[in-house]
Amino acid sequence: MNESKLLKAISFPKATQILKTLPYNQMENKLTTAQKKIISEHVVSRGIRILATIQTNNTNIDVFESETERYDSIVFLAVNVKELKKSAQIYKVFMSIMPNPLVILFFDETRTKWVFATHEKKKDGLLASKTLYEVQEIVTLQQVEEQLNFENLSKMNLKTFYESWLERLLQIELQARYNIYTPFSLQNNLLEKLVLMDAQIGEYVKQAKKETQLNKRIELQQAANKVKLTKQALIEKEQCNGK
Repeated sequence: MNESKLLKAISFPKATQILKTLPYNQMENKLTTAQKKIISEHVVSRGIRILATIQTNNTNIDVFESETERYDSIVFLAVNVKELKKSAQIYKVFMSIMPNPLVILFFDETRTKWVFATHEKKKDGLLASKTLYEVQEIVTLQQVEEQLNFENLSKMNLKTFYESWLERLLQIELQARYNIYTPFSLQNNLLEKLVLMDAQIGEYVKQAKKETQLNKRIELQQAANKVKLTKQALIEKEQCNGK
């Protein structure tokens, strides 16, 4: 992955760019035995890179802190993994030892996956991840380089910056998967609704294939068709709104 090309394409200011390897021995003593096993088995040697840090002193974006959240510096990492399906598990390991909100771009030889998270403050000064958001492999690095731009993200404070970064990537995924171009909002997560419908359809179809009783098989097929129609109506409505 060409890190410099990526940061230039998405217009991250030079002052934010780090582009350094994070040595494993600097984090090893903070990890449990189980966490060490996750990193050693699934992360490529010398594959942890700090791409950028976004904070007030290099962007003039204000800190955000409440009783439950803290956004004083956002750390942008790129992690070379052996298989992308372990990305969420690896993200949680990093989140458990780093005191800042994280954006991690996981990549293998051909694909990428972005992971973000909401969090809550812990008494020890670290952050505990709450909801994880995974931007799936269908979103290519080329699409991100073409459609994500630092200048178009919210600068109200570091929390809104983080959320707008995530929303932009999820919007790219929504476009790629469902051809929907309406503005994306975490408060009304249309992508999540559609993905859930796809999962429901898949489960009904799977059950119908296994069902030996004709009546029950027909019921399952009808249930799948009902969700398909609801999903299609929602897609068509949003496609019209996006025109």
